[in-house]
Amino acid sequence: MEIDREFNKEADKQKFTETFYSEPQLQQESDKKSYTKIAGILLIIAGILGIVNWIQIFLLDATTLGSFMDISQIQELNPSITYEQLLGLLKTCAIIGIIVSIFPILGGLLAIQKKLYYIALATSIIGLFSIGFMFTSSILSLIGLILLIMSKQSFQ
Repeated sequence: MEIDREFNKEADKQKFTETFYSEPQLQQESDKKSYTKIAGILLIIAGILGIVNWIQIFLLDATTLGSFMDISQIQELNPSITYEQLLGLLKTCAIIGIIVSIFPILGGLLAIQKKLYYIALATSIIGLFSIGFMFTSSILSLIGLILLIMSKQSFQ
């Protein structure tokens, strides 16, 4: 009889500990799984914003550039510079920016699929240089990078 009581006490203790101590662990695992999806979505948004920003810069023409930018200060340093030369420089930077902005999209897709952790991490670091509207792409890439680092265990 006394053995049955002790056995029941042991069983009750086990049920109690399973109920109160196993659920938070499951919730932590699901939170870390959602970190990768959130990081992936943020990286994809950062890449898209960067591409849109750099496409707008690429599509500028000399008259539009001249309407909102005065190059007289630049011409004091180099009198031979023109709007067309400055526009050529901006188009070159835009092409490089578009290429750099593709990497966070790739990293976002890898993060959502939970594959190739180090490549996803590298692409989110490259995403820091995508700039976007008022550095929003860089900020989103930074948040995605932090979330990726926090959820390293959930990658294959």
